[in-house]
Amino acid sequence: MTEAIETIEYKKHKIEIFPDENCENPIQNWDVLGEYFCWHRQYNLGNSSRFSTPDESIAYVRQTRSLLFNLYMYDHSGIALSLSNNHYPFNDRWDAGQLGFILVDREKALKEFGKKRLTEQLKQKIRQIIEGEIETYNQYLSGDIYGYVVSSNNDEQIDSCWGYYGQDDCLNEAKSIVDYEVNKAVREHCQKVKQWIRNRVPFQYRISATV
Repeated sequence: MTEAIETIEYKKHKIEIFPDENCENPIQNWDVLGEYFCWHRQYNLGNSSRFSTPDESIAYVRQTRSLLFNLYMYDHSGIALSLSNNHYPFNDRWDAGQLGFILVDREKALKEFGKKRLTEQLKQKIRQIIEGEIETYNQYLSGDIYGYVVSSNNDEQIDSCWGYYGQDDCLNEAKSIVDYEVNKAVREHCQKVKQWIRNRVPFQYRISATV
């Protein structure tokens, strides 16, 4: 395991945040709406090789009246993707350009949303979904995926989990695990106190809660 990129003490517990180096490719391994066609000589991007050239994908879209989105890439100390090249850095003349297309098959979209027509409202909704997929893909490409390990104050591992997109989400989930463990310990201690009271156990024999 690599070294933790962040370690904090929280309610007498230790939380360690690690980069997730074995995460799944969300475009290739998840059930996404878009079919990503990426033509690049250096990088293996996208999730489909159904069309060997851009012209083939454009011809298919015209024939089936499917949706096709331009996909742009910025490549400089890392890769980032976007549907638009109207803003920096995707309009950078040196490090940005069109990578390919994202196809949303007409029949697939209609079946997915239970519709009979691709209305403008539905097209806008599909675009928002694709933008969300790209945001997730960008996190994957930039390594913005993490896991946590939660340990007690005597270094006993309590819980761990991986695959969190965004360091803040990972840390917040780890804190919720600690909160649960602390509340659980308090509840268990309260039950013991009630038993001690019922059994009239002397104070000197009662053990304080360690949370």
